[in-house]
Amino acid sequence: MSLEENGKKGISRRKFIQGTAIGAVGLASAGMLAGCSPKEETPSDGQAGTSTSKWSWETKPDPIPASEIKKTVDTEVLVIGAGLAGTVASLSANEAGAKVVLIDKNDTWAARGGHITAFGTKLQKELGISVDYRQVIRRWVYWAQGRCKEDLLWLFAEKSGACFDWVRDQVEPRGLKIAMWDGYFKGPDYTEYPVTHFFYQDGTDFMYQNGNIEGAGNGVLLPILEEIIKEKGIEIHYKTPAVQLIREGDGPVTGIVAGEAGNYTQYNASKGVIIATGDYASDQEMVERYDPFALQADSQIYFPNKCNTGDAHKMAMWAGGAMQKVEPHAAVIHLESGAQSYAFLHVNALGNRFKNEDVNTQSKSCTKEYEPEGIAWTVYDADGLSQVKQQIDAGIGGGLFYGQTFQRIGTEFDMAAEQQVLDLHISNGKVVTANTLEELAEKMGVPVDNFVATVKRYNEIVAAKNDEDYGKRAELLTPIVKAPFYAGKLLSTVLTMVGGLRTNSNLNVLDENDQPIEGLYVAGSAAGDFFANDYPTICPGIGHGRCITFGRLAGIIAAGKSIDVVPSLEV
Repeated sequence: MSLEENGKKGISRRKFIQGTAIGAVGLASAGMLAGCSPKEETPSDGQAGTSTSKWSWETKPDPIPASEIKKTVDTEVLVIGAGLAGTVASLSANEAGAKVVLIDKNDTWAARGGHITAFGTKLQKELGISVDYRQVIRRWVYWAQGRCKEDLLWLFAEKSGACFDWVRDQVEPRGLKIAMWDGYFKGPDYTEYPVTHFFYQDGTDFMYQNGNIEGAGNGVLLPILEEIIKEKGIEIHYKTPAVQLIREGDGPVTGIVAGEAGNYTQYNASKGVIIATGDYASDQEMVERYDPFALQADSQIYFPNKCNTGDAHKMAMWAGGAMQKVEPHAAVIHLESGAQSYAFLHVNALGNRFKNEDVNTQSKSCTKEYEPEGIAWTVYDADGLSQVKQQIDAGIGGGLFYGQTFQRIGTEFDMAAEQQVLDLHISNGKVVTANTLEELAEKMGVPVDNFVATVKRYNEIVAAKNDEDYGKRAELLTPIVKAPFYAGKLLSTVLTMVGGLRTNSNLNVLDENDQPIEGLYVAGSAAGDFFANDYPTICPGIGHGRCITFGRLAGIIAAGKSIDVVPSLEV
């Protein structure tokens, strides 16, 4: 597992976007989005798809000769990708009566994070939580400005609860517990919904750092799903990269060729192939083509490292499939690899305040990229953490990297755990501390006079309980007066590119004429048409939620059964 960061200091924004001066710090030694060569040209105006040069995947490779295929495997359903969507799809197709083989290019399963959105689950009912999913979907469509496929959103909303409960039923007897997140954002205008679930083991301390947590999240879910897959006799072939889909003309997809040059295996899938390979954020060329803004982020997190290279997107396009029409693609960009942001004063590289800090992590990540050199800090004093606890426990704040990422409903904000996070961030340089504002500014590398004046102005706003400059809620205004003072470096992190292959509500990949390709299905982050413009954080865990929901539905459909076996949420 690793985290990659881009070294921005001393690098112009244009050079960074073009990939000519990408550096790296942190736990990895390779630059962000490495793994492919930059194109000869980059879009000159920052818009998706404006380059006149050819993208590498537009050259369809020659069919792999039969002489290089050393082995043939016959199955009914072939699933590509052993992540959350792929494991759920494999189990679901098997349950529906199909013979299943699961392959993955890595040597193990893939998982990160742990938030999972679902509506109308048994746990929500047990906790007395009721959410009007119709209103959620209306807000979702509004967020996307109507540029997503509503059929997919409604299908997700109606089936997500039953699909999540099915996963719960698989793993709960094996010791996993389930909880709902209570750290979601609770503002009067931007508000998140209590729809976020996660799995955990007894004994976890719920300490979340750099996209990982010991004892909770998808990192404990996937091993159990893998264990069940093996017990049911489903073959998993790791270290088996898919290379080409098998399709004759306009006929159905009948399998894939996988493996290495000179030693390929042909997998014949009589009922269908399910693409569940995740996104393409580690392919710089694809990111440049479909959402160049994402190249400005400070870092990228994915487990296993850099495996999300869009291989299946390209294979599908070579077989006649198409990418979604709406561009640029949305990206999940959070403040994952930096300090906690909270709702304190945020300043840029000039030491100036630049925004209302009372927003979600996605908004903060994107806003800061337009500031000088993409640099931003959150600033607070010795009482800062206790003020956060008061806000969270009172239900007036929250959200990722403000509230605690795995705080369970029914528990309070954990000050001891937050102090551990702060101490760790001080030790690794993500947070600097000083006894005077002048010294703090010097450690931040911002102009001292500007910074001191900014803090003075902010304290005046706090005293007046009226943010005349940016309109932050009065109850979130806290003074910066008591030493020691703290400044946390905010680092935007690409988690997933959530645009993908054109799909329909039968989860078929579609061609350029919007016609379904028989025998080819897609689930999880490789699928398109579900998001547009931005990642809608109103339901934390939507990405993982659709992996479970559409992974299950794709498995059932590919096996030849009706998804009516999955109960729909009642209105």
